[in-house]
Amino acid sequence: MASGKEILNQKYKAFRAPVVPAETKVSETASTSFADLVRMMAEGIADAQLSLDRSSAEMLVELAETRVDVVRNITEIIDAKGGITYKADAPQSVSLLELGMLPAFYQFSQATVEVSMDLKVVENTDEQSETKGRKTLFADTSSIRMERKLGREVKVASKLTATLVPVPLPLRIEPARTTQTIG
Repeated sequence: MASGKEILNQKYKAFRAPVVPAETKVSETASTSFADLVRMMAEGIADAQLSLDRSSAEMLVELAETRVDVVRNITEIIDAKGGITYKADAPQSVSLLELGMLPAFYQFSQATVEVSMDLKVVENTDEQSETKGRKTLFADTSSIRMERKLGREVKVASKLTATLVPVPLPLRIEPARTTQTIG
């Protein structure tokens, strides 16, 4: 088992690997089903929540495995002449979790995505498809992009907001503490 100092000296990545790395070659789609757009947003939030939960769980393990030496008692001794000396008990090795350090847990309480787009109802005309004739809502950004390319003024606002709130620790994580008096 690694010592607390070794654990603290390990190199931790500041960020998780992206779902789609920036260097990935991509092809832009002019439109998509509105249902797919909503589903992709929900999956993105779920991925982010999973990352938050894993980070808190990793911190919990790190706190449990990181040990430090703590002197629990120091006795102050005053002699007859008023001189003061101190007597310390032997240090005890305890984990940071035993000392009461607990990781923070967070959850998304709200997420909003605002994208300017044209919405249109489309009908499946594929003769081979079981869903021929099915109508669905499609989101299209190609006309808005064309307006921008032509230098025309387009009031476009894209916005993503997410609110994170701390949540109580899971009930079984915090260790039970008891005090015994001997003698």
